[in-house]
Parts: sequence; C-alpha cells; structure tokens
Amino acid sequence: MVFGSSLRAVSRMVEKYVPEMDGDARQRFLYAFFPFIYGIYPYTSVTEKQKKAMEQAGVPYVYLSAYDLAYSCLKKLLGVTEP
Repeated sequence: MVFGSSLRAVSRMVEKYVPEMDGDARQRFLYAFFPFIYGIYPYTSVTEKQKKAMEQAGVPYVYLSAYDLAYSCLKKLLGVTEP
C-alpha cells in the first residue's frame, strides 16, 4: 500500500514538473528510479573492512550521500542538464 502510494505521488510530481513526459516515459522513469532508490543504501554505508578490501583491489572509495546519488540519478533519468 505504501509503495503504491509513493509511486503515485512521484508520478504526479513528474507529471506536474515535467509536463512534456508522457505516460509511458513516466512509467519508465518510475521503474528505473524506484529500484535505484531501494538499492542505494549499500553505496552510502561502507564498513572499514569493505574500504580496506576496495583499497586492496585498487578501487578508490568515494563517499557519496544518498542525496548526492539520488540527485544525480534523477537528473540523468529526467534529462536535466546544468549550465
């Protein structure tokens, strides 16, 4: 019930603020954005053990907040470019 309500709320916001997006495009947006949101937590909480493993693997650890990750995703999904 809550998930459905959140889908409808975000759909209404997209419809209001991105009126050029038709129903099919809105649905594609929702089904790209929501799985991203529900899977964002592992990227925002890395343990020291995980950081060490990443360092040993030569993968740099860059902290990004949930806001930063979501904002970047939203801009890409909505086709927003900054000047």
